[in-house]
Amino acid sequence: MNTSHPIRRRTLLSLAAAGLAAPLAHAADPVKLKFTSFEPPMANITSTVLTPLAKDITAGSGGTLQIDMFAGGTLGRNPLQQLKLVTDGVADLGWVVLPYTPGRFDDTDIVGLPFLARNATEASVALQRLYAGGSLVGFQGLKFLAVGATPPVAIHANQAIRLPGELKGKRVRVSGDHLTRVVEALGGAPVQVGGGQIAEALSRGVVDMTLNNWGFVGDFKVNEVSSQHLDIPLGAVAVGIVMRQDRYDALPPEARSAIDKASGEVLARKLGEAFDRQEREVRERVSRSGKNTVVAPSAADLAEWRRVIDPVNEGWRTARPRNGRIHAEFTEQLKRIRAAG
Repeated sequence: MNTSHPIRRRTLLSLAAAGLAAPLAHAADPVKLKFTSFEPPMANITSTVLTPLAKDITAGSGGTLQIDMFAGGTLGRNPLQQLKLVTDGVADLGWVVLPYTPGRFDDTDIVGLPFLARNATEASVALQRLYAGGSLVGFQGLKFLAVGATPPVAIHANQAIRLPGELKGKRVRVSGDHLTRVVEALGGAPVQVGGGQIAEALSRGVVDMTLNNWGFVGDFKVNEVSSQHLDIPLGAVAVGIVMRQDRYDALPPEARSAIDKASGEVLARKLGEAFDRQEREVRERVSRSGKNTVVAPSAADLAEWRRVIDPVNEGWRTARPRNGRIHAEFTEQLKRIRAAG
């Protein structure tokens, strides 16, 4: 009887087991990406969109990717520097406000034209479609998982504002070149203040009023240091979720696929819907507080605001040939979105 067979069999089984174990022992660790948000962890967009996005991409990457959130400015508190954190490699993904990088994303000023978009959802989807179609410039070297827009901003102050002439001589906190021109046309003095410093600037009298959407008012407690609010749609602010193109390109295929699946128009719509949901909730809460007065302009007052502001909008549209093209494409997309319900 040949006794070598059991030994040979055990040897082969041991080798096979070792061979099967080898890939596990040497499997690559997931690539770790840092996702920065200047917002507090429980702020609306960070808690309802960004953090779930990081988890969804991680789960869908087949173990090739791990995205960790760094909210509350833990990688850098200045909202104006969030894109720089990404381009410098301090963070891999970032939640950015596009007008905070003046002169680069000028095409996205389209969402800042007062009275154009009605809400964040339609503005975000329309802007994302322009980005996906290659119509927007300034995005070289960057990969945006989505671009979007806040709801239109309103006026928040400690004195009643009803008519455009009442901004004359007032220091007005703004974000973006177009709203800066709007405030100047109204006779106000535009002031740039970072998001986290707005409430303090109002309470200390550094600014007389601020232009923000209602969700921002809730997140940064602007309503606690202001009492008068004019609910007039003075244009949105472009935002986005960004990473460096070369960082994306260097990821494993499964990781890129997971990012792509969670990106694009579906993500832009999530951003817009989250903004609009919060917009309604905060406006209603502030209106019922008993400490704040929230008014909407009458039809006659609104016509007066438009009389002053429409020439500023038209000036943007005619300033460059490409502005006219962007305006036409954006308004066409808004029509399609509204028609689709």
